[in-house]
Order: sequence, then structure tokens, then C-alpha cells
Amino acid sequence: MKPTTKLSVASAIVALMGTAAYAEDFNWRQFEGTEITWAYDIHPYADAVVAYLDEFEELTGIKVNAELYPDDTYWGKLNIQLSTGSPDWDVVGTGIQPAWDVTPAGQLAGLRELIEDPHMTSPSYDYEDFFPALRAAWTWDVAEEKIIANPDGEIWGIPHAFENMQLMYRTDILERLGVEPPSTLPELTIACEQIRAADPNMTPMAVRGVRFWSSIHTAPISIAQSYGVRDFVGTGDTMDTALDSAESIRFHKDYVAMIQACAPDSWANDNWYQVVDGLSTGTTAMAVDANMFGFWNNIEGASEASGKIAFAPPLTAPDNDEFASNIWIWSLAINGASEKKGAAWYFMQWATSKEMNVRGATDGKLVNPPRSSAWQAQEWIEYANQPEFNNFYDTFNTVQEKTSLLFTPRYGFGTAMNAWAVAMQEMVGGADVEESLSNLAEEIRDEL
Repeated sequence: MKPTTKLSVASAIVALMGTAAYAEDFNWRQFEGTEITWAYDIHPYADAVVAYLDEFEELTGIKVNAELYPDDTYWGKLNIQLSTGSPDWDVVGTGIQPAWDVTPAGQLAGLRELIEDPHMTSPSYDYEDFFPALRAAWTWDVAEEKIIANPDGEIWGIPHAFENMQLMYRTDILERLGVEPPSTLPELTIACEQIRAADPNMTPMAVRGVRFWSSIHTAPISIAQSYGVRDFVGTGDTMDTALDSAESIRFHKDYVAMIQACAPDSWANDNWYQVVDGLSTGTTAMAVDANMFGFWNNIEGASEASGKIAFAPPLTAPDNDEFASNIWIWSLAINGASEKKGAAWYFMQWATSKEMNVRGATDGKLVNPPRSSAWQAQEWIEYANQPEFNNFYDTFNTVQEKTSLLFTPRYGFGTAMNAWAVAMQEMVGGADVEESLSNLAEEIRDEL
């Protein structure tokens, strides 16, 4: 998908502003002559940085080798690099949840000392400019191989871009079929039944269903919050799962009914690829997933869905209009085994600077920019409010107020959430909800 170039003049202005900003009283050439490797997904977020690497090298004298891999390859390679203590990758792209499983073993380097050192961090960097929920999500301590929540703890990664979860829907399809966008989970089920009745060839709702934690971090955890569901309660040695609670049982009965009414037969094998494809091709009417999928497909000329995807907050329980939205934060972190941490940090702070945030956003690639200042920048406001993006900008501002990391920080996150995804498949397949959740909770407690 190639973004529009409508704002080429504005982008040029931003570039000039960036040059001026970097010409401050700060030694950007402290690590001149160093060569580092940055590893990341093949992704628009990577493209937003790669396009300007020559400027970073000119500014600092640091050579950056970008190693970019397809999504299904990258995470396996990242695990090998970190678990073997290889110093080959200096800067890595990661998310919070995978980081919980590697920081206890020292596989990522702490960043607080670097951020707070005026000889290592530019005075214009302004770490406090990142949305508070994003900073909070990346801050914790490690003790006795456990993740310890601490708002003043170590900082393990820097947000590069992020996703909040929203309802996205094809305006053309819902209008054609006479269906109103739902606001509660039971309303969604009814809307799906209406869509199937009006057009049997239409998939009402795209849903991730694979036996992997990524299928839980999108719609389920966001909607479940409105039902009062928590994944875990307590802290440390007193931590216990709450997935067999009365609130969880109620949520899962409604969510399972929704899947059965809304999702395609392929649901159990569907990941984000299928969600995006359904929205872009018009074979799917709705999805609760990462909002940037709708944005990228709305870019003029990007797909046949351009200008046809609108946005709304995540769904809620029928008796609670307070919604919540989970986040996934695409972030940059330093490999704990890197021998070039100083140069790595210089690259990270440049790539996540205010100037690069606005550049990437107005290039149509860095969505959502993680700095609050970016959302107040006139260049981004004008770009994001173009007609083809419908209500993207306003909905983001509404949802972001109630966006946070909805999972409880803990080592072994992936194992527990993968088990939840398996249980979800079983319940949709006909297994008793209460019994399945009881078995799930017992499995997690055994692991705890």
C-alpha cells in the first residue's frame, strides 16, 4: 500500500524543522564511526525510519544496518538472538508482552539511566511527551525472575508506534444492508444476524481466532473489561487468575455467542492477515482490532476500501457504556548483549523523536504516533482529517482517553494467554463455558 503524497510540501517543512532541532547544543557525534544493526518486522513502521536513515548517519556518523524480516520469521529470529546472548542485533523491535518473558533473564537492557543522562539524551527528546499509558506500560522492575509493577521502575523500551483497539466497519456495506453500527456485544450479535439474513455471502465480523495470545489481545480483553473481567488479581506470590469468575463466565457466554453468529467458518485459523483482507476486499463488514488497519486501507488508492472504513469505540457489556481499549505498542529496545549500547540509544532516540513522529505520521506510515505532541501538530491534524479517513482522528482522541495495557504484567504471559485462546476455540466449538473456564483457570494456577 503506497500512501498519498498530498502533503509533500508539509513533509519538506517538517524535514527542515527537524534539521534545525538537531542542531542544538548536544554532541550527536559521540559515537561517530560505530556500526550497529537494527532488526524489525517488514512493516510500514520500519519504512517510516528507513526512508530517513541517511539523515541519521549524516547527523551522527553512525552506520545503521537494517535487518527486516516478515512477521512470521522475525519473532523466531528475535527469540534466538536474545536467548543465545548474541550481540549481533543492537536495537530490536518488540512489544511489551514478549518483553515480560525476556527481561528477567537480562535479555533487554534497561534505559532509564540513558534517558536521564544529559550527556546521552538530547534536551529536546522529552520522554514525558509519550502518552502516559504507553510510558506506564513499559515501566516495571524485575526481582527473583518476576515482573514487579512499579511506576518508578526501570524503563525497558521506547514506543515507536502503537495500536488501540476499535470497532471498524465498512460504511458502504452497513448502509446497503440497513444495519446500524453496534455499541454493545449483544447488539453486535444481532447486527451479524441481520447481515447474514440480508446477504448470506457476507461475513459479518472478522475475528482473530488462532491458538495464540495475539487473538486475545485484540477484541476479547478490550470488551471483557466492560464486563468487569480481569485476567489476574493480586500481585507477586498472591497472584491468581480471575478467568473463572462470574464476570468472566458472563462475558464469555456473550462473546462465544457473537463468534458463532458473526465469524467465518475459518475463524479458528484466522489471524490479523485475514482481518485486514476481509475489510479491504469488502467480504467482511466489521472488525474489532487494531485501528491502523482501517487507516491504512482508507489511504487514497491503497485498496478498494479507501474512504469506506469508519471507526467507533470498542464494544461494551449491555449494561455498561464504559468502554476500554487495549494497546499493542511497537517499540524499540536494546539487546542486553549488545556491545554498542550508546550508539544504539542514539539511534533509538532519533527514530522516536518528535520530528520523526510527525514525519512518519504524515507519510501515512507511522500510525498511531505515540507522542501527544504529534496529535497536536498541524501537519498531522490536516493529514489525518482528510475525507477518506472518515472519523479516524476524532475517534482516536475519544478512545485514547480510555486506552491502556489491560493485561497484568507477569512472566509467562504467553503461556497463559495461549491457553485462553485454546479454551476460546473449545467454547465456540460447543464446550460448556463454565466448565471450560474452570479447566482454564486450573491450568493457569498449576503453571503459577
